[in-house]
Amino acid sequence: MKPIHSQSPEQTLEIAGQLAAQYPKALVLLHGGLGAGKTLFARGFARGLNIDCHVSSPSYTLMNEYRSGGISLYHLDLYRINCFEEVIDIGLFEILQTGNPCLVEWAERVAELQKLPHLEVCIEQPDPESELDRLISWTWKEP
Repeated sequence: MKPIHSQSPEQTLEIAGQLAAQYPKALVLLHGGLGAGKTLFARGFARGLNIDCHVSSPSYTLMNEYRSGGISLYHLDLYRINCFEEVIDIGLFEILQTGNPCLVEWAERVAELQKLPHLEVCIEQPDPESELDRLISWTWKEP
């Protein structure tokens, strides 16, 4: 997919919401550097699923669950994860079996996740001088 240029946090929220409508039960692997907008994207994805909760970074908790209207959205941050066994320990595969959507920040830390069907989302900051500009691209992958 050709990247979409987002010029504001609101546009990023909108793009994520549209993707949530298209992929409501997906495993979403989020890629982007520190401050790229992965958690903002997660907030927009939650909105797109009509989950009306405060979405925050799970950096220290490793996983947040957001519930609303009978839907659960799981949001993981693997920045502090060191191996595949830790992903198993936090219950990611049990979560995936529930059929609920799951967003994973820093997914590249656990290469085995690439072997699962997923929506890969890349968020780039093309100009380090611009705090708001982002390039957002995505691809559905069926390994």
